[in-house]
Amino acid sequence: MSNFERIRFGKYLILDKIATGGMAELYRAKITSVEGFEKLVAIKKILPTFTQDKNLVNMFIDEAKLAAMLSHQNIVQIYDLGSLEGTYFIAMEYIHGKDLRVIGHKAENRNRPLPLEYAIYITCRICSGLDYSHNLKDFQGNPLKLIHSDISPQNILVTYEGEIKIVDFGIAKAAKKTSDTEEGLIRGKVAYMSPEQAAGKTIDQRSDIFSSGILLYEMVTGKRMFDGSDLKILNRVRQADFQPPEEIIPDLQPKLTEVLHGALTRSPSRRYKSCADMLADLEQCLSFFPVRPSAEGLSLYMKDLFAEEIAAEASALQQIDAQTPSLTPKERILLEEKTQTRQITEKATALAANEPELARKRQKLWLGTWAVAMALMATFFAFLFQEQSVPYSTQEKPVESAQTLPAPPSSEAAPALPATTIAEGPASPKPTRLEQAMEALRKERFAEATALFEEVFASEPGMMEKHGTTYAQALLDGAAGILDTNPQQAEPLIQQAINVDPQNVKAHFYLGKVRTSAKDYVRAIQAYDRVIDLDPQFPDAFFNLGFIYYSTRDFAKAEEMFQKAVALHPSYLDEAYFNLAMVQNLQGKHEESILSLERAVEVNPDNERAKKYLLRFKRTSQNCSETNQIEIEKLGIARSSIALDLCRLHHG
Repeated sequence: MSNFERIRFGKYLILDKIATGGMAELYRAKITSVEGFEKLVAIKKILPTFTQDKNLVNMFIDEAKLAAMLSHQNIVQIYDLGSLEGTYFIAMEYIHGKDLRVIGHKAENRNRPLPLEYAIYITCRICSGLDYSHNLKDFQGNPLKLIHSDISPQNILVTYEGEIKIVDFGIAKAAKKTSDTEEGLIRGKVAYMSPEQAAGKTIDQRSDIFSSGILLYEMVTGKRMFDGSDLKILNRVRQADFQPPEEIIPDLQPKLTEVLHGALTRSPSRRYKSCADMLADLEQCLSFFPVRPSAEGLSLYMKDLFAEEIAAEASALQQIDAQTPSLTPKERILLEEKTQTRQITEKATALAANEPELARKRQKLWLGTWAVAMALMATFFAFLFQEQSVPYSTQEKPVESAQTLPAPPSSEAAPALPATTIAEGPASPKPTRLEQAMEALRKERFAEATALFEEVFASEPGMMEKHGTTYAQALLDGAAGILDTNPQQAEPLIQQAINVDPQNVKAHFYLGKVRTSAKDYVRAIQAYDRVIDLDPQFPDAFFNLGFIYYSTRDFAKAEEMFQKAVALHPSYLDEAYFNLAMVQNLQGKHEESILSLERAVEVNPDNERAKKYLLRFKRTSQNCSETNQIEIEKLGIARSSIALDLCRLHHG
């Protein structure tokens, strides 16, 4: 990475190359804007050798147009499509993580297989993203019927924070694009195709379902579903000829076996009709586990499996961050000039490869033009210095060249201009400790910022009154980064922020989270009550209090807190309604519970969990026995992942 020559690409600064594929290169880049705004992105750029291939260029553009319409937490976001210096590029969300292929190899080498519940969890998230894309509509409300067509391990990324992202809609097909839906076209990775796709037949969303089933099969069994030479694989895929999963794992959960066969049936008509149907059954499989899997749990697995890689990547990014912002204005100009020279060279190379004769003619034309220009310039200067003129005044016109012009002839010799006339001026003064602290805070180096603030306050105690709030913010931002992973270390930072800024609502909220994670519920309630005193419109404090009262089995108080959270209409309103429904049902308030679930679904029609329990509660609304309550509590719906994950999701 350190040997990569950073180049300017439009508004993006290319930091280093990540990978080179069949038709494109992937780069890590940074976009910068006013007030120190920076964002890390990935740039996908067509290889120079393919810029003249209209079919590939059109495919590349189609990928960007289709993917840019997708906005879902399990699909990589596309930010920009552009054409620069004769090549097309896509700017997209940068993912800190690994794809399923890399995860599988690493897990096998370290003998750390992916836990079964997380194989199901990952597939749930894939189904969620695909169901969204399959049902996407254009701006006129017409269904696009978008199919990914290349669901494979390389195109499923798992971030180090436990998020799942589908990437590369490069060969995705929309039904209205007849040129892409013709029979006979076989695109994608053969071992992860559906039988109809391998046969070159027209496909629909059920092809993606089959491919998702292959991923689940391989994560569950630890074996390739289709292996061998490409031709052998192609024939086996067309016949859906694979070893049943229950033969590999005899004690496989019956419901999971049912899901696998429902996704991997050869005939599309006998397969799951939609990813939503498959997702609902996978959610049911997860209900049999004592602890529901979550992004947090998957993150712990990823961070343990890739500890060395994460450290190396963090070090490399720190190195980039340390080097890039230090460029002076003059150095930035030189960098852009060097980039322009490099781009011109690359264009000339590509042009010479594709059009050698034309390139030679242009070279001759350039040399001829250059010679004429030099001759004209020589004539001009000869004429200029033959004239008697007023000595050149730097006050009338600034010097724009680093060279010293010769003094013109005059009866009184004018003093020669020194070669340092255009020096950049006096060196900038060294930033003060306070300025360094502010800069460290802007760059999110919170530990450094807090240490610098403390040095400032030690030497100038009066500065605490003016900058104490900013210092408290640095403490809290530093605590936020370790709040979930190391709450004991975060607590002193939070407490110090409260000491400096007692009215800081976020500080008291974070303190409540730390105490909740330690199951110190009495003091956690005190912290959240303080949040409500300072800001009665803070829904998350009520939500977390609901979780605490649920944990202490005070269901009536939990219901009251969730109702107050609902009344404030937080961004996660459907989840607040869902938890309200759970505690209502535990109190035997079955009709109220059903009403809360209906409102959750009304707020978010994609909340599959709410829809599933709404159907279940309606079936048992006339006979909600103690057995049903025990079953709900056993599933841990409100107790484990939902309530606590929401705290972290919205305020981590």
